[in-house]
Amino acid sequence: MTPPKSLTPDEAYARLADRCSTCEVCTGEALEKLRLWGIGPTEAARIVQRLVNERFIDDERFARAFVRDRLNNSRWGLVKIRHALTLKRIDRATITEAIESETDDERYFTNLADALRSKGRRMESPLSQADRAKLMRFAVSRGYEPSLVCEMIADEEFWRNDDPDLPTF
Repeated sequence: MTPPKSLTPDEAYARLADRCSTCEVCTGEALEKLRLWGIGPTEAARIVQRLVNERFIDDERFARAFVRDRLNNSRWGLVKIRHALTLKRIDRATITEAIESETDDERYFTNLADALRSKGRRMESPLSQADRAKLMRFAVSRGYEPSLVCEMIADEEFWRNDDPDLPTF
């Protein structure tokens, strides 16, 4: 595989601005993309600052959209979302604000119940210790808080409910 062709700063700006106009991009992603395109750190910082000033890039807007997408579409837990945003170099305060503004507790609990119902569908009731451990590992790997998962698994009657009005995976 050949390395990507180096771009001039003007070409890199135009390409990144085009990308930012079609989807949310955070500062960390933009800097990484510029690095891959052969743009030096000083010039990359200048390009990103210009994009921020022109509102193409907004880390707060990105974080809110990321949280909303991962909660509603991917059905991730908050631990996994927080970790993913940290890897994208979003600051802690912005992450916390985005999670608080975009999280609907009822929807979050429903997502966890749906995940447990989906995974536990073929497990005998009452759950064996091994099945509880499987469900715990599964839900925690999806990013749900261990304490919440323990509480939810204990309330087997709630999440095993096959109410047709409750969404399933």
